[in-house]
Amino acid sequence: MSDPPSQRRHARSQLVLKVEFDDATNFRSNYLSDLSEGGVRIHATMEVGLHILLNISFLGFVEPIQIEAVVQWSQPESHPDGAASGLAFVDPSPEASAWLFDVLDASTQVFAAPEQPSRVLLLEPQPFLREVYGQEVRNWAELRDEEPLELLALGDATAWFDAVTRIPGTLGIIDVDELPGDAFDLYLRVRADRISGDMPIIVIGSPANLEAFSMLADDLLLCLRKPLRFGVLMNTVRMLARDV
Repeated sequence: MSDPPSQRRHARSQLVLKVEFDDATNFRSNYLSDLSEGGVRIHATMEVGLHILLNISFLGFVEPIQIEAVVQWSQPESHPDGAASGLAFVDPSPEASAWLFDVLDASTQVFAAPEQPSRVLLLEPQPFLREVYGQEVRNWAELRDEEPLELLALGDATAWFDAVTRIPGTLGIIDVDELPGDAFDLYLRVRADRISGDMPIIVIGSPANLEAFSMLADDLLLCLRKPLRFGVLMNTVRMLARDV
């Protein structure tokens, strides 16, 4: 075991990010509490000198980034500060370096709490997926300090359309694979309505069902292919809704 260095070359930002990696035992999913341009601190005891490929996700960035890192120090669960390891990045690519810069820059921004609760309207006919997607939205609201959140999760397209055209929404989410009718026509009717016309919308589905949507020139529309990777839905929600 090595002790944490007394001095660091890079200033660290205190934020919570999701990280996934393979260690010597198996695939791990964890959180890290701080980040710098040079490395991260992970809440786990790891072997010093071990090289690991990290997948790091941050709210507001749709795609996670892969960065190779090497364990420089480690401390056990018995340590007063708990189990932790310090990892240094190994020659990040230009894309990874740009991602790190953008994340660190975003972490310094202060988001003012909205005057009104965020109103997110989810259309998902499958009860299980409705709960899964709904929980992702709740996670986003909690991390953004935007509670209370008004989340309306519906399984009926007619009821969902009535809801989004009655009161302005912060965000709409539609699972087009599970809709029995014409999902594209539903989208066009939402856009044509005075109340819902400017609402950001996330459309989730298979590539074939997303083809018509992907052809649209709409800055307030984002298409996500199934199956969704970790964090993609929540990160997309954050990206579309942050400026609304």
